[in-house]
Amino acid sequence: MSAAFILLLPITGICTNTKVGWILIQSYFCFLITNLVFPFTQTEVTDACLSSLHSIAFFLILLFIILMNKKSISNLVYGIKKSELIPKNTIASVIGISITILLAILKREGI
Repeated sequence: MSAAFILLLPITGICTNTKVGWILIQSYFCFLITNLVFPFTQTEVTDACLSSLHSIAFFLILLFIILMNKKSISNLVYGIKKSELIPKNTIASVIGISITILLAILKREGI
């Protein structure tokens, strides 16, 4: 059930060209980044191939976040002014990180 909920975030954001849609898409990207980084904080990484793959994925997701913050996308498509980007990015980051923490807690408890 949690995977279906997580997949609904970007799909809902893509279907609605509003500020809420933009926040949902950005929060999904933040969720992906924290989900990539979180396991590395828990264990020692010794596999160079795996860590390079995670690094490439991290930078690709970061590229998508940067592209979503470009004026041509954020303002023209979603109607977010440049002065509103920092608060909206903060909201999206908090949502994405919260989902990662919630899933980690649920996984730990075996739910």
